[in-house]
Amino acid sequence: MAGLLSRSLLRAGTSIAPKQASTLLRGSIRAQNLPRRIYAQASLKSYSRNFTTPPWKQQYRTHTYDSGDGNPPVKIQIHEPPSFFKRALHFTGRVLGGIFIVTFGSVIALVIYEPDMIVTTEAVRMAMHPEEGISDDRTLEIEAYIQNHPIVQKFRDDPSLIETRPHLDIPTLLRPNVLTAGVLTGPDRIAVPPLVFTDGEGKKLFAILHVGEQLCGLPGVIHGGLLATLMDETLARCCFPALPNKIAMTANLDINYRAPCKANQFVVIKAETTKVEGRKAWVSGRLESLPLPGAEGDGKLLLEASALMIEPKNIGTLMREVPNKDSMAASPRAAIEGA
Repeated sequence: MAGLLSRSLLRAGTSIAPKQASTLLRGSIRAQNLPRRIYAQASLKSYSRNFTTPPWKQQYRTHTYDSGDGNPPVKIQIHEPPSFFKRALHFTGRVLGGIFIVTFGSVIALVIYEPDMIVTTEAVRMAMHPEEGISDDRTLEIEAYIQNHPIVQKFRDDPSLIETRPHLDIPTLLRPNVLTAGVLTGPDRIAVPPLVFTDGEGKKLFAILHVGEQLCGLPGVIHGGLLATLMDETLARCCFPALPNKIAMTANLDINYRAPCKANQFVVIKAETTKVEGRKAWVSGRLESLPLPGAEGDGKLLLEASALMIEPKNIGTLMREVPNKDSMAASPRAAIEGA
């Protein structure tokens, strides 16, 4: 019925006496000379329109008019737009809801596609497969052996040493492009990321890791080229803090193999920076088998190496142009690939 009344009559409804309002209503209806079924159709259209209108927009003020003469009261609903306060409140709710949905969706995406970025439990991160984010029983056994070894406990008790896991600092998306953190990792290879202890000044470094049977050159014997790769990376990482831009490339690497390195064993690499001149650093190191718990002395010497590391002249400018400099510098191979 409200759709058939003039706007002026509806707005004036609150100031018109009930009897006068009833007279005006009946006069308006008779003047339009419309049958009752048209009023019913109009009411049905109004109902369907209101049914599809959002609930917060369906705001009406109901006016009741008594026509007298025993007739039932006439009720008229006048649509009123929501107030500024309600509009502002609904807008704020939608904005906050959108922010919540985007944030929640981002967290779900990280859980699915980048689990390493949100895992905070250090024990879980260290035993995690770098590429697939999973750990089998053998990998967990290797990790537990390293974590509980007396030599590791000895390094942890030394206040001058800092415990790190450099391969875990490399972003997940970059690990497949880093040889020792990507292709060479996994069960029966380098099962867990090397556990590294360094003095933070570029003078000495210790790395403990396990080498599996898929890294062999001959059956049961680790490939000499793999051992050279491990020594190259470890010696370079040892001297990084002593150089101006904390990065260098290998200029020379000399290796003397002293004994075969058997597969499926734990090894320890000991490195020491012997000399630093500007952008140059000389480093020496040893690769030994990790002694059994309770054994006295060092493990068996497997090879000795010395290297000359040189920081490129333009590396400072390059490192300033590359975003996330710290994560790129976590691995010497990653930095060299970027250079």
